[in-house]
Amino acid sequence: MANKVQQPKRIIYYKDAVNEDYAGTNIDTQTVGADFNFAPNGVLWRILAWFAYYVIAIPLVAFYSYIVCGFRVKNRKAIRKIRKSGFFLYANHSHFSDAFLAPIVAFPKRAYVIVSPDTVSIKGLRTFVQMVGAIPIPQGLKAMGPFLAAVKLRTEQKCCISIFPEAHMWNYCTFLRPFRSGSFRYPVLAKKPSVAVAVTYQQRRLRFIRQPKRTVFISDPFWPDDTLSAKEAQRKLQNEVEAFLKDKLDTYSVYKYFDYRQESETDKNA
Repeated sequence: MANKVQQPKRIIYYKDAVNEDYAGTNIDTQTVGADFNFAPNGVLWRILAWFAYYVIAIPLVAFYSYIVCGFRVKNRKAIRKIRKSGFFLYANHSHFSDAFLAPIVAFPKRAYVIVSPDTVSIKGLRTFVQMVGAIPIPQGLKAMGPFLAAVKLRTEQKCCISIFPEAHMWNYCTFLRPFRSGSFRYPVLAKKPSVAVAVTYQQRRLRFIRQPKRTVFISDPFWPDDTLSAKEAQRKLQNEVEAFLKDKLDTYSVYKYFDYRQESETDKNA
């Protein structure tokens, strides 16, 4: 395996790997409360959502992912084992195109993405982003019931639900960051399988294209362990997903387009 690039395009110094966010969206976040419709399901909505997803979004996603980003997907056969079931997809979060992972991996199955409220706060786009799969995480306990009901409904409809347990996006980050453990309760509650999906970065063969290509690795399915308590089953699933993602990133994410360095361990003036 090639050595990691020593001259990245950008060096970023961070202090907190859990809470810092480098998405740079600067969106005026709107409140997602109990009155938010997390799972619109009317006939007209379903027709328009099908068109938005399969006619508009999927062709654009495929073009951008495979042609622009150079996606290569490994072990797609793992999805065949759970193609008759709804399932959850856990991935590292290192680019906005990560939102395209579920549609690519699950196709032709419908995919949804659990997102931050920012995603449905962009003026004029809320309806469209919901039609193509966004399910925002709500603020406040009262909204958690409708939110969880929406997630359960989509899995019962045999859809894929994509989750980013690192929570925040760090562009082109090549290492795994700490997880939000609450992200792993959904498969346990729904009694549905999960797959881990690792996005790794490599140097392109055409060296004048500096942006890295992506190789995407899919794990075999993980099922919730019903012999354990809910908390224990959640912890076991988290450990399985973490182990897979860390192994793939450590082994195959060998191109540091952006280099993240912990500030406390690095002399910025060196």
